[in-house]
Amino acid sequence: MLYAVWIYGLRRPVWHTLFGKEAEPPPAQMTETWEDSAGQDWQKATVNGYDILYRVRKKYSVSGRVVYIDWYRNIIGTWYRSASGIGTYLYDGVVPVDVSVIHGATAAEDNRKKIKFSHEERLLLWKYLYKDNPVVNRDEINNNHIIPASGNIVRALKTVKSGEPVYLEGYLIDWKGTGKYAGYEFYTALTPGEISDLKAGRSVTGLCRQIYLTKVSVAGRVFE
Repeated sequence: MLYAVWIYGLRRPVWHTLFGKEAEPPPAQMTETWEDSAGQDWQKATVNGYDILYRVRKKYSVSGRVVYIDWYRNIIGTWYRSASGIGTYLYDGVVPVDVSVIHGATAAEDNRKKIKFSHEERLLLWKYLYKDNPVVNRDEINNNHIIPASGNIVRALKTVKSGEPVYLEGYLIDWKGTGKYAGYEFYTALTPGEISDLKAGRSVTGLCRQIYLTKVSVAGRVFE
């Protein structure tokens, strides 16, 4: 009971007060920015005990509306999904959460309410709720696989609510495992609406963003 009170009632205001700073009002226009980061070579890093190689591709930010948050790093869930490969341990350790965001016309108030979003096995899915189909522009739908830059970024994401505006800033990176995880490589989307080589059944899927997240602004507070 006390845990539920903390999670659903007290955590957000307490963490926003203790760990966040006053933020500028969010941009009225929900959009995203991409900036080239030339000359980035592969580098080494350790994330949650996993040694990885990574390279920065672009600086990236998005101002949009959250439609789904999915936390993956937990003992039972990671163990269950590891039946498909030990890379699950690596991925859940390095990328503990997916944050799906929409912007532009797709995020317009009278439009987004006609779309139902869901999330399964790192994939963002959607369907229409009414016969008068809303605008669904792949270029305005972002399924972001998040590598938090700090514990404070983790705190911020644990307070974000589905449906609210958010600002995310960081770097798009490619990364890969080392040692027994050397066969696992992950590449980020670098353009809006980019399509993955992988398919879900017979359907094409968007290529997700692998984001090293350095800044989160939500509910008037900014976390870095």
